[in-house]
Amino acid sequence: MIDTVAKPLCIVKKQLDDAQIKYTVTITSPTRQVSNLEDSSYVIRQQLRDDVYHLVVAAKLGKEK
Repeated sequence: MIDTVAKPLCIVKKQLDDAQIKYTVTITSPTRQVSNLEDSSYVIRQQLRDDVYHLVVAAKLGKEK
């Protein structure tokens, strides 16, 4: 099992693609508009069911100004 939690989604996708492992991605977002979200998404949860990784990702919050 590959540990994907707390890693950037772009790196996780490459690892899983290289290993030819199927996966799904669910993107979470805040209920209210937040202006300091960065473009990079990180895996916050993973589950492995039927040889498919089910990943939940969230955008990283930027620093307050």
